[in-house]
Amino acid sequence: MTPALTNNPLFRGITPEKLSANLEEISFHTRSYRKGEILARQGDVCNRLVILTKGSVRGEMIDYSGRLIKVEDIAAPRALAPLFLFGEENRFPVEVTANEPTEVIEIPKASVLELFRRNEQFLENYMNLSANYARTLSDKLFFMSFKTIRQKIASYLLRLYKQQQQLQITLDRSQQELSDYFGVSRPSLARELSHMQEDGMIIADRKQITILQKEWLIRLIQ
Repeated sequence: MTPALTNNPLFRGITPEKLSANLEEISFHTRSYRKGEILARQGDVCNRLVILTKGSVRGEMIDYSGRLIKVEDIAAPRALAPLFLFGEENRFPVEVTANEPTEVIEIPKASVLELFRRNEQFLENYMNLSANYARTLSDKLFFMSFKTIRQKIASYLLRLYKQQQQLQITLDRSQQELSDYFGVSRPSLARELSHMQEDGMIIADRKQITILQKEWLIRLIQ
């Protein structure tokens, strides 16, 4: 049990011995899911911390027409929606489905609170993880504010340029991950990257992008 958790960011800096001692003092459950089985439905009360120890799941949001929109893939050893365990409307924001045979540990909310009291490092890790999750949500909302795929790409490339301080930048996501991040299809993203290259804005070579016209990208998002 403990080895499956030690690589999880929630338990970073906690010795296996300390973690084992903490787990002996709380209640938790282990569960297994088959491929295609639902772990949580959108709108279900989030009353437990779900930590993947094996496999991966996908989060999908149901729109008003009943269509499933993929939000992200989550692989072990990450936790599911830790930010939504607390608050007045603490419900799962997406439907969570196993992509493959998956195993999880479920820690009830009361036990999570007990871990906070017993282990300050776990509390700090949880707060950091929640802050990072909130920042990711903020980034997604930011990209959703742009109407076109070209604007989303331009903003993303300029952000990477600022981080890497060079015109030849390396994408930190695959095209599939990037299309999920933008909320667009992978073919649409690839097509727009090709069009931007044809227009002389960039040179795209897999995960390597060379910005040829930085000013054009800036004007796109102004």
